[in-house]
Amino acid sequence: MIQVGTVWTYIFAPNVDNKVAGKWIYEGNADLFRQLCPKLNKLADNGAINMAKFANKNPRHDPCPYIKNSVLCVYTHKPRDKKIRLIIKNELDLWSETYKTEEQTNQEWRPGGILFEQYAHYWKNKRGFL
Repeated sequence: MIQVGTVWTYIFAPNVDNKVAGKWIYEGNADLFRQLCPKLNKLADNGAINMAKFANKNPRHDPCPYIKNSVLCVYTHKPRDKKIRLIIKNELDLWSETYKTEEQTNQEWRPGGILFEQYAHYWKNKRGFL
């Protein structure tokens, strides 16, 4: 199932299990990820992947316009599940060495974390406040 939001497009398996270990992260153009969305949806429908999402990068709704590329996250139940990475390579011709656990992502978005600090710095400089 595909759900298009203002910031993210989500792809879910029919019986999605939200208890994930982490995700393989692919950087690229949002238009490419939109083109791959039907293939991702087929992989989810077939049970090959559980869940994925990509940043839409819509200028009107992008909370991180300072990041040029979109990001595609393909979630895993087991940490660094190489099976999922190979499925994405074989079916979508994408490869990534970047894997993050949910805890890593949470730490990066907390005050003091690299993603939070980039976000706060950008918006403080743009608006004069966060």
